[in-house]
Amino acid sequence: MEQTNMEKTYQKLVQETDQLIEENPDASRLEALGEALLYVEGEGSFDERRKAFQFAYLQQVQKEQVQPNHQLTPDSIGYMVAHLVQLFHGSSVEVLDAGSGTGHLSMTVKEQVEEAQLNGIEVDPVLARLNANLCEFLEVPMNIYPQDIIEPARINQVDAAIGDLPVGYYPLEVEGFTTAFKKGRSFAHLLMLESAMTYVKDDGLGVFVVPSDMLEKDNETIKQYLSESATLLMFLNLPKSIFKTENQRKSIIVMKKNFSPLKNNEVLIGDVPDFKNTSQMKRFLEQTESWYDSYARN
Repeated sequence: MEQTNMEKTYQKLVQETDQLIEENPDASRLEALGEALLYVEGEGSFDERRKAFQFAYLQQVQKEQVQPNHQLTPDSIGYMVAHLVQLFHGSSVEVLDAGSGTGHLSMTVKEQVEEAQLNGIEVDPVLARLNANLCEFLEVPMNIYPQDIIEPARINQVDAAIGDLPVGYYPLEVEGFTTAFKKGRSFAHLLMLESAMTYVKDDGLGVFVVPSDMLEKDNETIKQYLSESATLLMFLNLPKSIFKTENQRKSIIVMKKNFSPLKNNEVLIGDVPDFKNTSQMKRFLEQTESWYDSYARN
């Protein structure tokens, strides 16, 4: 059977990565894959080339262990983020990806929202370089800021901020954040969420992948933030089936910058159905659209 364009491109990336590792054994596999992106000419459509990169990345992390926060955001979650961004802002939207990593989440959104303008902030230099090379490979412009999003940055205001936020404690104690704990280290995902929203225009959107227990466990600071600086619009629990344990389960939080009580609408809280169940997923997406139509009329 003839290979697809995606398969051909995937094999080229893997072969080039292996060759680069042979030439420089001290390099990490992610560094080698990032360099391979500059030498391989992808075949096929944008989504075929993006998926070829995705599978090549997954192959590398099987061979060389990486930290959990370096895992790629699955397509199913990326498509849901894209749906929500497009629901509120249409096709013409400028997006900031907080902790953008390789840029794969942004590229998944770009696949669905073709006119999206992309920006990303990533502190890890290996991932930031890989992100830049992925932009070259996919021929997609993206402003990449290689720095910690917690630190101040000169970034233009955007329509929406997105992010698959790393879970855990920020290594340093910080001040000036509503979501920071009064004593000790604070949750990195809360600080990153709050920082990302400072770059969003008034009444702009935030769509973040966060721990499902974020509003239940050590929740005082995020509840204060959502009562003063942002309006909670949706909290959507992702399917249990895509996580190994209940403790790893994540949700998508949707918020509007600045606080204003919802009129004639309640926060949409629900469970995203199994992504493979097309009929249930269709009904769920229609539910989000119906909620938005009511919200937009107010």
